Amino acid sequence: MKRDKSVIFLGFSDFPYGLAEAQKIILISKSLQLMNNNVTVICRNGNYNKSEKPLLKVDGFHEKIHYLYASGGCFRNNNFFKRRFFEIKGKFKEFLILKKMAKEKKLDFAILSTKSFFSIILYNIYSKILNFKIILNYVEYYSSINNNKLNIFNRVNDLLFDNCSSLLTNAVFPISAFLEEHVRKISPKKQIFKIPILTDLDKYQTVKRIEEQKNYFLFCGHASYKEVIKFIIDSYELIGDTSYFLYLIVNGYDNDKKELIEYIESKSISKKISIFSNLSENQLYSFYKNADALLIPLRPTLQDTARFPHKIGEYLASGNPIISTAYGEINYYFSDMKNMLIAKSYNPNLFAEKMKFIIDFPVESKIIGEQGKKIAVEKFEYRAIAEPLNKFLNKL
Repeated sequence: MKRDKSVIFLGFSDFPYGLAEAQKIILISKSLQLMNNNVTVICRNGNYNKSEKPLLKVDGFHEKIHYLYASGGCFRNNNFFKRRFFEIKGKFKEFLILKKMAKEKKLDFAILSTKSFFSIILYNIYSKILNFKIILNYVEYYSSINNNKLNIFNRVNDLLFDNCSSLLTNAVFPISAFLEEHVRKISPKKQIFKIPILTDLDKYQTVKRIEEQKNYFLFCGHASYKEVIKFIIDSYELIGDTSYFLYLIVNGYDNDKKELIEYIESKSISKKISIFSNLSENQLYSFYKNADALLIPLRPTLQDTARFPHKIGEYLASGNPIISTAYGEINYYFSDMKNMLIAKSYNPNLFAEKMKFIIDFPVESKIIGEQGKKIAVEKFEYRAIAEPLNKFLNKL
């Protein structure tokens, strides 16, 4: 009888409380565990603030997923020299952990969740020395992200990552059709298993719908997406209906949030817009569950064509209608007015029309939201990929 496979995650250091990438690692891990595979998440060194996560352990379990910090510390040290020491220690200890796992025959596959091309090279070397297969978890077309172009090192890293990483791995898990096609152009014979956004519908089981509350549209995202948030504010201003509020759940840098607050204050409808930050998971899901519509406009850019926001999976699980735009993965999974409201282009007037539909046709909007949830059950619930993913690894 074939023994259970041992799968590890490498390259990510914000587990288990990171944002989209951490959540995807959790959901892929759950899929693997459903098929009796062993899963461990190895972080080189910690970046958390001890005051925010005082109970975080160096070696522990999160949602039954084993994780450990190779450096021996899960918190960010304030001392520059100590941080450098722990980084070096983390890299050295990481290899020793992999060596021990390989010797005990507990290392079959490593899924790489990193944007560092240097790390890809290093893991490629490790895989050859210790005889395990490496798989790239490919979720962004990094060289298309404008923020990275400000730094020459980031620009070179991103170009190398997008154009060479797949050549150094045994397989790739692209998140989108664009990234899948990109990998096939570079490495036509590469083994590929597309893993789209994933979600866990169980997270909503205890979330209650609150009656007799304000009607509101909701956006949740990082403050660095200032352009998108301003687009949403402009669209909301155009609907001309002040009976519905706009809630923005925004985390990120203070200067970005300050810019958004100033932009809101410049609007005549500023009193109808509220910003929230640093919510607990239960609070976040409660906001999703009680929204009249959830907003996530994608832009006509290479970045948004290539990515597939994790937030869409969380939105869908709420059962409420989503308003987006006709770019990237939206066109592969959704139909306008059937399981999502989709503006034909990134245009505030067209987006506002979809928001106005939510106000004018609440019953029909709710049906669209329920149909979107069915897509989540069929395509994005982590259980849905468990068996095909397991078969892919067995063939690999």
